[in-house]
Amino acid sequence: MLTPCVWCCTISYKFANRQEDMYMGLTISSSGTGDRETLPVGQYSAVCYKIVDVGTRMETFQQDDPKKRTSVCIYWEVLHPKMADGRPFSIMKQYTSSLNENATLHKDLKSWRGKSFTEEELKGFEIQNILSVSAQLEVAHTEGGNAKVVSVFKPDGGAKKTPTVNAAQVFDLEVYCREFNGKSDAKSKEMCDVFADLPSFMQEMVNESFEMKAAESSMASPSGVDGLAAIAKKTAADKKSSEPVVEFDDDIPF
Repeated sequence: MLTPCVWCCTISYKFANRQEDMYMGLTISSSGTGDRETLPVGQYSAVCYKIVDVGTRMETFQQDDPKKRTSVCIYWEVLHPKMADGRPFSIMKQYTSSLNENATLHKDLKSWRGKSFTEEELKGFEIQNILSVSAQLEVAHTEGGNAKVVSVFKPDGGAKKTPTVNAAQVFDLEVYCREFNGKSDAKSKEMCDVFADLPSFMQEMVNESFEMKAAESSMASPSGVDGLAAIAKKTAADKKSSEPVVEFDDDIPF
């Protein structure tokens, strides 16, 4: 029995090919609290286990005036080495939600895929397709000594659907906002569980977003803001640890 390819699943969270990428800088963080362990500098095999739409906020980059920035955060868990307690290292990279050719998200996805985007793909790339997919990460350290993702590459042997230790999740802000704008449903309640799993600083980012404030005031989202367009399911409960690895060839639209 053939296992369906993850890239062929129809999930409608898509990035538009925006004409602007206002912030080329990246906010990057490693997970952990208290006496956390820092992932050493180097290249690592990793798997994407979480995608978080943190929405649109006013942010300042370097000396520029504050501008609206819509962001998505991508989390990976490192396969080797492990932390002292046996858990995988976790590392996150925040991107401007843009597939403009100058956007860092575009560049990282291109190198992760190992091929360029087609014009059709640039009209709407389904970002959920990267969930539970293997990658090769180049990791450096910030001046403060925190681990950061410098580059994302296609791993040797190709990207593969890979079981994760951490729960594989997508946080869909648009669905979550339905819990606060009078349109609550089973999907929005499900998204509340995903929100509860987010670190506190990321919950604050979501709560400060224009989308969240609009939902709380029962107003429409601000014009021009692209959030998650549809349902992003919490996949941890459905995920089977025995799921076979799936090879991805050049015909797969990742």
